Amino acid sequence: MLFRRKNSPSRKKHGRWAVGQAGLYQALRLKPFRDLMRTPKISHRLASLLGNEVLCWRSQFFHKVPGEDNTPRHQNTTFREAGKFAKLHPTKATDPAVIQLNAWVALSDSTPENGCLRILPGSFIDARIDHLYNFTPNNKIFYLALLPASPSYLYNAVKIAFYGRLFNKSALVLLSSLKLIGEDFLDQFKVVDLEMKAGECSIFSSLNLHASYSNTSDDSGRFSFVGRCTANHVKVAPYGKDLYSTYEGLIEYDIPDVSTFQVYGNDTYGYNKILKE
Repeated sequence: MLFRRKNSPSRKKHGRWAVGQAGLYQALRLKPFRDLMRTPKISHRLASLLGNEVLCWRSQFFHKVPGEDNTPRHQNTTFREAGKFAKLHPTKATDPAVIQLNAWVALSDSTPENGCLRILPGSFIDARIDHLYNFTPNNKIFYLALLPASPSYLYNAVKIAFYGRLFNKSALVLLSSLKLIGEDFLDQFKVVDLEMKAGECSIFSSLNLHASYSNTSDDSGRFSFVGRCTANHVKVAPYGKDLYSTYEGLIEYDIPDVSTFQVYGNDTYGYNKILKE
C-alpha cells in the first residue's frame, strides 16, 4: 500500500494517521464488505446508473471522532486529487457525473452533531470547481495570481497549495473559485443534511458537491464505509507513479498493484486487475 513506506511516517509524525488512512482498500481483505457492496439494494442501484459491469476500485473507512473539524465542500470526477494523473480514465464517452459513484454506508448513526454528510443535490451539473482542482497542480503560480492580493491570504494560500492536506486544498479551491465564477454559484442548490441510521446507504456522484459537519458531540464518533465504484470500461490508475500531499510537501510513490473487485456483472474489458475469489 502506498501509505506503508513513505506516507505513513509523515502522517504519524504530524498526528494525521487515522482509520481513514489505515482503512484504504480493506474490503480486499474483508469479504463481508465485498458482499455488502454486492447486495442487490446497493449493486442493482449502481448498475442502473453505471451499466451492467460495475467494479469497486477503492474502499475506505471514515471515522470522524469528537472534536474533529468539518470537511469542506468538494467534488471530484476522475480522482486526480493532489497527484500528477487522474486515477480514473474512461475508455468511452461518459458523463462526468457517473464516472464514479460513492456507496456510503453508515456503520453508526450519522447526525449533524457527530458530523453527518451535507449534500447539494443537482450540483453535479456544474463541474467548474472540479476543473480547477485539476488545473491548479500544474499551474500553481498562475492560480495564486488570480487570488486576492492580501499578504495574509496569499501566505496561507501558498502554504496550503504546496503543503496542505487534500481537504484544505479543496477549501482553498472552493473559496477562490467562487471569486472567479461568482459568489452566487452555491445559491442555486439547496443543502441537504444526510442524517442516517446505522446500516443505511446513500449513493451519490463524486461530482455532486458534498461536505460534512464538524463533530461537536462529546462521545459520539461517526463511522462509515465507502465503496467507490465505476464501470469496467474505466481504466483504474494506469500510470506507475503519482504524488501525495503531506505536511512535509509532495511525496512521490509507486502506485501499488491493487486489485479491484467486481460488484455487478462480469468483466469483459480486461483493463483492470480483478480480485479472484
